[in-house]
Amino acid sequence: MGLDKKERDVLEGTIFDAHFAANKYIETGKDIHKKLLEISVKEAIDTMQLLSNAVKEDEMVGNYKIHILVPLQLLELIKMREGNESK
Repeated sequence: MGLDKKERDVLEGTIFDAHFAANKYIETGKDIHKKLLEISVKEAIDTMQLLSNAVKEDEMVGNYKIHILVPLQLLELIKMREGNESK
């Protein structure tokens, strides 16, 4: 069946927020934008998990995965860099 309109809007909104936070962090490098990125990525992933059954059946599932990938990868790269700097 997939996502209904309200669920789709919520999921797309959280993914958009994660993209926005990623862009702001890239532009500024500020800690506040990194924290915003962490929070928004977690929220997007939590939303995907909450709606996982509907997301799996949704026609846009591939798009959702691709669009969350960039903010998630950026966050993972930041964590890796911070781990290397602390050694």
